[in-house]
Amino acid sequence: MKNNLFLAVILSLSGLFLLDCMGIAIKYLRNDYPAAQLSVFRNLFGMIPCFIALYFSQDWYASRKKIIIKKWKFGLLRGLIMTFAQLCLYTSYLYLPYALVATMEYTGPMMITLLAIPLLGEKFGWYKSLAVFIGFIGIIFIMKPWSESFNLYLLLPVMAAFGYSLARVTALNFSNDTPVPLINLYANIGTVICSLILVISFDMWTSFKSSYDILILLIMGICGGTGVLLLIYGSRKAELSKIMPFDYLEIFFALILGWIFFKEWPVDQIFPGALFIVGGGIIIYLRQNYYNKQRDRKV
Repeated sequence: MKNNLFLAVILSLSGLFLLDCMGIAIKYLRNDYPAAQLSVFRNLFGMIPCFIALYFSQDWYASRKKIIIKKWKFGLLRGLIMTFAQLCLYTSYLYLPYALVATMEYTGPMMITLLAIPLLGEKFGWYKSLAVFIGFIGIIFIMKPWSESFNLYLLLPVMAAFGYSLARVTALNFSNDTPVPLINLYANIGTVICSLILVISFDMWTSFKSSYDILILLIMGICGGTGVLLLIYGSRKAELSKIMPFDYLEIFFALILGWIFFKEWPVDQIFPGALFIVGGGIIIYLRQNYYNKQRDRKV
């Protein structure tokens, strides 16, 4: 039942915080290890929380603990999408401030809105056009293509947001009785396979410098896997339109964490563009909330 806003916000913010921790680990390791190699271990260790969540999943027990899902090929294929998104994201951490990358990832709601038109058959109304336009203005303000500081690396977090949004939209193609941890598990397996192919094909493997780095990889994978699961479970406790305003607090979390761990404070680069991105997201979710209320009244 989607009627526990407090729990939903706690789960969502906890998930975002864990994803922030994952980002810190990636940025810390990215100078020494290729993005594809980090992707392998992010998803390999990310299976641990999936298995734990699956063990406690009532849906899984209701399905008699089936591991093979109906659309297993499609489940693995989503790993290709996730690999693309992760490579873009991990590479962006090498060249851009931590908080800037986190802010640009919030173009996701606009990406989902655009992808839902061809993939889900949704209509592109005036409110969606306005939201996407406002979000696009925010991206332009952050990138500042007219300034000398502009570089193409600024496109990487936007491309990552597109990949993650595509993965989120395609997740709706699974039946409602398919356990969420199982869907994530297939995506993790698919991503590990794709990343391994890249590592082997382009000889990207770099020997680990210390056991400390392996420990950070373990933390990175567990934080990333758990964070994604908490976001999904949070979305099942309340409407996204009610949770979303709290989610944008993550931008300020990212600013603080970036300053603490990397001595970065890119406020001038992030604002006012971040306000436009947040505004576009709010328009999308408010409209969705209105649509949900109208639908409930008809029922």
